[in-house]
Amino acid sequence: MVEPLLRVRDLTKIYSGKGHRIVACEDVSFDVYPGEVLGIVGESGSGKSTVLQCLFQDVVPTSGAAYLTSFEGGERNMFEADRRERRELRTHRMSMVYQNPRQGLNLMVTAGGNVAERLLAADWRRVSDIRAKASDYLVRTEVPIERMDDFPAFFSGGMQQRVQIAKALANNPELVLLDELTTGLDVSVQAGVLDLVRDIQSKYGVTAIIVSHDLGVIRLLADRTLVMKDGHVVESGLTDQILEDPQHPYTQLLVNCVTN
Repeated sequence: MVEPLLRVRDLTKIYSGKGHRIVACEDVSFDVYPGEVLGIVGESGSGKSTVLQCLFQDVVPTSGAAYLTSFEGGERNMFEADRRERRELRTHRMSMVYQNPRQGLNLMVTAGGNVAERLLAADWRRVSDIRAKASDYLVRTEVPIERMDDFPAFFSGGMQQRVQIAKALANNPELVLLDELTTGLDVSVQAGVLDLVRDIQSKYGVTAIIVSHDLGVIRLLADRTLVMKDGHVVESGLTDQILEDPQHPYTQLLVNCVTN
């Protein structure tokens, strides 16, 4: 029996303040297995991006637990990690590709320098090794090597996403989190980015969680899928099963909106 790489249990994030209480996500539980791509789909405000932000510890959850097999043998809740441990998780164990590349890239550092930043955070020190590694991953993500020393601020949105993916993969993380990867990109650029992610995942067996409101993206990339609405998981299963025979009324509505 293959053990899950990641176990998430009852993940909840609630924002509360003067007279208001907003449930971003509540009691979200799932497993992710080695080499698997798990999709999370739902409309804007469904809580899917909050789940990723909690896992990458950009956001502190209200309650719940997440267990990564390489962190304390998968026996200790990642959300209990101290600052040093969180840094280690974010630089060695997991990586994040944000919807807006400005969150994942320093646009005034070269493309190669962005990849190098992640390597330096993981204690790489030899300049020649860092440059060779950065070159390798930029080539893998189809960033022209002659643009390695150019600034991403002057790249197209699709090229910025490619650099962000190269940066995210450079340390061979166990788990990659992909948040609305193609939102805001032209349709032709979307196709190229999705093909790139699919090719890298199949070649290198990357384990990933991909969040999207686009069922086409989920169909292309995800092995299994969670459907979220109003902060809750309303349906889960194999992606083909979810899309071909949806059981929950909300999932049926999502599928019908695409097929009609």
